[in-house]
Amino acid sequence: MTFSRRDFLRASKDYGAKAAMFAAMTGTTGAAISQLAGKQAHAAKKAKYKFRHGATVINPKNERFLQSQVYEFVKWVEEDSDGEIAIQLIDKGQACAENQCVERVGAGVLDIGGSSAQNAAAIIYYAQALDWPFLWRDRTALINLVHDPKMNPVYRDVWQREYGVEFLYTSNDPRDIFMGLKYSDKEEVRHPDQLKGAKLRITNSTMIENFAASLGMSPVPLAWTETLEGMKSGVVDGMETWGSAAAGFGMTKVTAQALELDFGPGTGCMFMNSRSMERMPGRLQDIMREAARKASARSHVEQGKASDSVTGNGPNPTAESNYVQLKDTMRHVRYTESELDAFRDRGAVEKNGTIYADIRKKLDKLAGLDVYGAVAEYEQRMRGQPLNPQKWWA
Repeated sequence: MTFSRRDFLRASKDYGAKAAMFAAMTGTTGAAISQLAGKQAHAAKKAKYKFRHGATVINPKNERFLQSQVYEFVKWVEEDSDGEIAIQLIDKGQACAENQCVERVGAGVLDIGGSSAQNAAAIIYYAQALDWPFLWRDRTALINLVHDPKMNPVYRDVWQREYGVEFLYTSNDPRDIFMGLKYSDKEEVRHPDQLKGAKLRITNSTMIENFAASLGMSPVPLAWTETLEGMKSGVVDGMETWGSAAAGFGMTKVTAQALELDFGPGTGCMFMNSRSMERMPGRLQDIMREAARKASARSHVEQGKASDSVTGNGPNPTAESNYVQLKDTMRHVRYTESELDAFRDRGAVEKNGTIYADIRKKLDKLAGLDVYGAVAEYEQRMRGQPLNPQKWWA
């Protein structure tokens, strides 16, 4: 059946734009549209708990790269609660910038939000407690940590106790260094001495600032929204972020060398105001957390696939991936273990006791334990283990 423009306008007027769009795509008309609209109206009517989710700068286009699963998370919460929970998802930076989301969630202006842990650390200092440079050898161990109930005192409990914010889940794509266009004619960076004195754009994180200093670089805090222009203009010589973020936000177009150092976790976190969570009965809280658990597991799997097929920073990048498409302008610099060891020897926490003394002292005081020691022991024990997305609240 042909669905004309007149049909679309009539359906939109009678049943709403969402139902009309569905009808246009499927050829559905009449009673079926009415049934769909009725279900939507019923779901909205019976929602007992309504929350606002500021999904920072994520949008459907860059989600292909980031694999945050924020859209799936919202869908699962609403479906699994049978409409008792309704979430207004505000994406595309319309609710908050990266460095604002966690502040607004903590204040209750937003119920749920997202940002990198590194940007969140400007407000929630403890958010960076897993970010120790050159500690993580694979991204799975960190995801297992935030799912492990025995590790709640090391991370989740501190968010809630000290800041009134419940940590839900995170994606994780390792952080690298991206050198700007002035490095197009320079030799590939294969030793830390080649980075000495370079101005490195960093997130507003003490941990990342310490990392840059340990390699002899000059850290320059720069908001994410200003980073593209900073790379173009040469205000900074390079930046640190994770590969899917660099590709998803167009940063690879102004990159001459992508240095695959995997020096730290690139975490896109989702979190919720504790008071907002506690408004709900326990069974709905469990639905919210279960949706977060599923989103975490799905993000981990799908990001692994996208690293090859979308971003191109994986072990087997496809021809259509971003890195491969830009191979004539951006060199993807991969390292041997001996070359990586030179960076690790220069930048690891154990090699820079003085630099990291202050942050360790502050994090230990917040948690009431040796944070680095606990995280390092867990990473060593879980290195190379498969994904195990446990129910951390059970």
